[in-house]
Amino acid sequence: MMSDTDALDAFADYQRSAGQSPATIRKRRSLLMGLVKYDNPLVECDVFTLRRHLGRDDVMLATRSAERYAFIAFYRFLQEEGIRLDNPSTRLPSIRVPRGEPRPFSPEQFDTLLSSGAYRRTRHMICLGYYQGFRVSSIARVHGSDIDLVTNTITTIGKGRKHGRLPLHPAIREIAASMPTDDWWFPSPKDPSQPIKPGAVSDLIHDAIRRSGITDRKLTPHSLRHSFGSNLVDAGVDIRVVKELMMHESLSTTQIYTRVSESKKQEGIAALRSRDIPAHSGRPIAGRHVYAQGVRVASS
Repeated sequence: MMSDTDALDAFADYQRSAGQSPATIRKRRSLLMGLVKYDNPLVECDVFTLRRHLGRDDVMLATRSAERYAFIAFYRFLQEEGIRLDNPSTRLPSIRVPRGEPRPFSPEQFDTLLSSGAYRRTRHMICLGYYQGFRVSSIARVHGSDIDLVTNTITTIGKGRKHGRLPLHPAIREIAASMPTDDWWFPSPKDPSQPIKPGAVSDLIHDAIRRSGITDRKLTPHSLRHSFGSNLVDAGVDIRVVKELMMHESLSTTQIYTRVSESKKQEGIAALRSRDIPAHSGRPIAGRHVYAQGVRVASS
C-alpha cells in the first residue's frame, strides 16, 4: 500500500495536471493532513474514522464541508488510480452550510486599521483588499507590470486562475507611484525573485487587526473584500458592475459579499410613499346602529 506522504504527493501532481490552482492544492493537503495529525491513517482510512473526524467538537460547518470535499476528491483519486478498491467518502453525510453573511469593516474600523502601527507594506496590502477587492492570493502576487497608468487598470489572476483587467482605484494609483514598476510589490523575504506567500499576507493583516484593538472575530483579511463589495453597493453601483469588479461567476456569489447599510435600508423604506389609511372599514357591523337625523343607520 502506498504511504500517506507518497499518496499526497501523487494527488498534488494529479491536481496540478488538471489545472487546479496552487491555493486549492495547498488547502486540500492541509485539510487531509489534519486527519493525520489526529493519528489516523490516510490512505487506509475507513468511513467510520472519517465521520468521527468530521463530527469532532468545536468545528465550524464551513470547515467540515471543506474537509468533506477534500476527502471526496482524494479518495476518488485513490480509487481511480487503483490505490484503493473502495471509496469511503461515498458514504459520508452531506453537510448543509448556511449561506454566509457579509462581514465588512466599517469605515471607522478601516481608518483604525491603517493608523494603529501597521508598517507601510502591510498598509498597502490592506488598501489592495479594501480598494480593489483583492483576495490575499491576488495581493501577494501584485507585480509592477500589472499596473497600466495609461489605461488606469490593474491586471490580476483571481479564483480559478481567472484573469482580470480591472479599473485602478485612485488610492492604489497613488500607492503605485512609490512601488516597483518592474518587480514584485511584496517579494518573498527568503527569495526576492518570488512573491510573498498568500498565507504570509493573511498573517500580516491578522496582526494589524489584532494590534488595532478590533475584537470582532468575524473580521478577517477577507473582510476587506466584503468591505469593497458592500461599499460599492452602498454607493449605488449596479450589482452587475460589482459582480464584474469582484470577478465573480454569478450574482448569487456577489450577494454573499455585499451588505446594504442601515442608512440605505432607511432610504429604501422611506421611498415607499405613504397612502391614506381610512379610519373606518366602511362595512356595516351587525347589531350596531347610529341615528342620523332621526333615521336608524348601520354603524361601521
